[in-house]
Amino acid sequence: MYELIKRKISGLSDSLVSFNQNMIKANLLGESVIQTSKMIASEMEELDFDKISVDAAGNIIGEINGYESKENIVLISRLDMGNEGRAKSSVKNGVVASIYAGAALKRALIPLSGNLTICCVPRTESCNFGVEYLFNHYLKKRISKIKGVVLCEPTSFDIYLGHKGRMEYEIVVRDIVGNNFLAERNDNMSGSMYPLVHELEKFSQRLPHNYMLGNSSLRVKDTKWAGTSLNAMSKEFRVVVDRSFVPEEEISAILKKAKTIAQAVYKNGPAVEINAAVATEKVRTARGFSITSRKEFKPWVMESNHPFVLSSLEVLKERGINSKIGHWKNLVTEGSYTYGELQIPTIGFGAGTEDATKSKEQFSRLNDLQREIYGHALLVVRSIGMPTFGWSTDEI
Repeated sequence: MYELIKRKISGLSDSLVSFNQNMIKANLLGESVIQTSKMIASEMEELDFDKISVDAAGNIIGEINGYESKENIVLISRLDMGNEGRAKSSVKNGVVASIYAGAALKRALIPLSGNLTICCVPRTESCNFGVEYLFNHYLKKRISKIKGVVLCEPTSFDIYLGHKGRMEYEIVVRDIVGNNFLAERNDNMSGSMYPLVHELEKFSQRLPHNYMLGNSSLRVKDTKWAGTSLNAMSKEFRVVVDRSFVPEEEISAILKKAKTIAQAVYKNGPAVEINAAVATEKVRTARGFSITSRKEFKPWVMESNHPFVLSSLEVLKERGINSKIGHWKNLVTEGSYTYGELQIPTIGFGAGTEDATKSKEQFSRLNDLQREIYGHALLVVRSIGMPTFGWSTDEI
């Protein structure tokens, strides 16, 4: 059966190369998310997926039907959105590999006990609106049947089980007495902001550490006046913070600490109002819908002795992919929602490393891409493949 899958992957190589080149071209040219989504859906159709749809959030969803309707497996890759609805540069091996894993299993006539759902989910840098919409709508009635989720992300062919959380929050400092304190301090805008920025940078050196995931981090991303001029009676500025955090930290405690730091900075000045809150972003999807999402990814760590993890490691090692357990140090994934929120068993597997940032490094060589496809197919078969009772699929 496994050799049959390999042969089917090899037989798909011409189509695979063509689609991969089209993805590279779309990436380099900055194609719109709408155009890229149409290309992905069209490829699923060419490969004879049993069902293809694009939902209101822009999730591209393909189904390979099983022979029964028992436990399901979901493969998730991502399509990052940049400004003006453009498909932002990102690692797209997962998009290609997940689709062709489904195609190989379909052509090999592998009997599955449930459906294989392959999803390419859109997201922005700080908002995972696509995966939330997917599970709250398309997959809502099937959540109890999902045996596991495989994140098609770079892991160097290891099994990854989690990462730090990440969020963007804003500290808002507002002059409530109209005395020009914020504007006139040091006679410029940065004069009023700098003490707070300085204190945040000092605090960033004392953040918690997790032995599996590494250090939390804090970076001041932006400082800006919000809707008021320097000469207006009411003054307000915002400090925008990019914050990664380990599971030992609570979001509410992080915001409370940020507010406390700001209050300490301005305690000797005139009356000011200070607030700290997770930022939000309004996203216009490829289907033209507007979604407001919090800029927040929860941290998550899947237990390494979970049966889904053990069986995945087992089948990969049996077939010559010597995977081990790991965790992402910088990348954030949809596991923040599938496991961090829904507690669905979730693992990551893919070619490449998470720090591949240059465009030319974001697409694997054909051999590595075929190996990733094979790995995804193995994970699906081991999880929901039906026994053939001594017969090989070549003989059925």
